[in-house]
Amino acid sequence: MAGALSNPELFNYGVEVYEAYKKRSLASDIIEEQKKVQEADLVIFQFPLYWFSVPAVLKGWMDRVLCQGFAFDISEFYDSGFLKDKLALLSLTTGGTAEMYSKAGVSGDFRYFLWPLQHGTLHFCGFKVLAAQISFAPEIASEEERKGMVAAWAQRLKTIWKEEPISCTPPWYFGQ
Repeated sequence: MAGALSNPELFNYGVEVYEAYKKRSLASDIIEEQKKVQEADLVIFQFPLYWFSVPAVLKGWMDRVLCQGFAFDISEFYDSGFLKDKLALLSLTTGGTAEMYSKAGVSGDFRYFLWPLQHGTLHFCGFKVLAAQISFAPEIASEEERKGMVAAWAQRLKTIWKEEPISCTPPWYFGQ
């Protein structure tokens, strides 16, 4: 925030960010990032899976950029969120193999850790969410396997605009 607090006696981060957004007094770097999101038709979040989530720097970006007033409001979220005309996609790498992130795997079905990111963050802000692009264990993959991962991603990007968003409902993630 670049301006004065709306209530300096009782600091509430969420309220202060919302008020700063309305007064156009967010920090300039946040305003620039919000402009990029506004101009985009598709936002791709590329990251290594870290403790079953995004790295702290990306979480901080989400916390600061996707703020109330810009991405959502109290009664305008999920399908009514302010980013409802945009697509989002998680593109991530893991340290474990695909088998480790299966229903029978030691880490459980990968959809479980996607739920808070795809549904709870992206869909909450209104994004239509495309299926994640997951490159499993590139660090331990062979050179040929890594090249295959890159080729598959490049091929997908050629037809990305034809893809249908995922459902972002509990049954899609949890099979209920």
